[in-house]
Amino acid sequence: RAPATLDTMSVDLENNGLTFRANGSKVKFSGFMKVYVEGKDDQMEEKNKMLPALAEGDTVLSKDIEPEQHFTQPPPRYTEARLVKTLEELGIGRPSTYAPTLDTIQKRGYVALDNKRFTPTELGEIVLELIMEFFPEIINVEFTAKMEKELDDVEDGNIQWVQIIDSFYKDFAKRVEKAEAEMQEVEIEPEYAGVDCEECGHPMVYKMGRYGKFMACSNFPDCRNTKPIVKEIGVKCPSCKTGNIVERKSKKRRIFYGCDRYPECEFVSWDKPLERKCPKCEDMLVEKKLKKGVQVQCVNCDYKEEQQK
Repeated sequence: RAPATLDTMSVDLENNGLTFRANGSKVKFSGFMKVYVEGKDDQMEEKNKMLPALAEGDTVLSKDIEPEQHFTQPPPRYTEARLVKTLEELGIGRPSTYAPTLDTIQKRGYVALDNKRFTPTELGEIVLELIMEFFPEIINVEFTAKMEKELDDVEDGNIQWVQIIDSFYKDFAKRVEKAEAEMQEVEIEPEYAGVDCEECGHPMVYKMGRYGKFMACSNFPDCRNTKPIVKEIGVKCPSCKTGNIVERKSKKRRIFYGCDRYPECEFVSWDKPLERKCPKCEDMLVEKKLKKGVQVQCVNCDYKEEQQK
C-alpha cells in the first residue's frame, strides 16, 4: 500500500531548427501501481500522459504528428458550488451566509441560472457598473474579507464595534452623498414577452418580482394583469385529460410540474411526467432525479428503466 511517486517531465525536442515540447510524467516508484491502477477517462489520461525514460542528447522518432489549434478560453461561469468555494477561499462570508447570498442575487435579478451556471442580467451589469464607479472599495474582495476579520475581532472582544463602524462610515457617508447627487436614474428597456394582455390588449412584458420573473401588462397601472411564466413540456395532463403539463417554480425556486388549467385541475408532480405510458400497467411514467442521474419509473407499479447520467 505504499504510495506511488511520479516525476513531472518536460522534454524539448529539436528538429530542423524547430522546438517541440512534450509534457508528461515518469514513474519514479511504482508503489501500489504495480498491482492496481484506477481507470481514468480520456481527458485525465491525456493530462497525465506517461513519458518514456529520456536523457539529454537522445534521438527519438516521431510516429505521428497531429496539428491542433488551440484558442484561449474564458474562465467558466460560476456554478453555485464553485461560487461558494471561491467565497470560502477569499474569506468572504460564513457557511450560514452562503445560501442566503446565492438566493438574494437571484431573487433581485442580478443573475440568472443557465444550465446550472450563473449568467449576469442587464440589471446585474448596471448595478455592478454603478457600484464600481461610486463605491469601488465596497466591491473589493479584500475589503469584504477585512470586514469579516474585524467583525470576528468584535465577537472575540478584541475591539469595540463602535470603532469599526465609525472608521467605515465616515468615508462611506461622503460617498453616499456624492452618489445621491451625481448618480443618474437608470431605466431598463422593457423586455416584451411576445403575447398580448387578454384583458386590455396591450403587450405583456417581463418583470422581476420577489419570487422571480413573471409577465405583466405594459399598460400598468391602468391594467394590473399579471401571469406566471410557464414552460410547456409537451405532455397532456393525466388527471383532467384536457390541460397541458407545464413547468413551474415554487416560492423556494424549486421546479415542479402542474396542469395549466389550475385551479380547475390541481394535478402537481415534483417529478417530470413523460408522454409515453408504462408498458406494464399503462399508468404515467416520470423522470425521477437521483444523486447520480435520472431514472424513468412508473408512478403506479414497480417498472423502472436503466438509470441515465
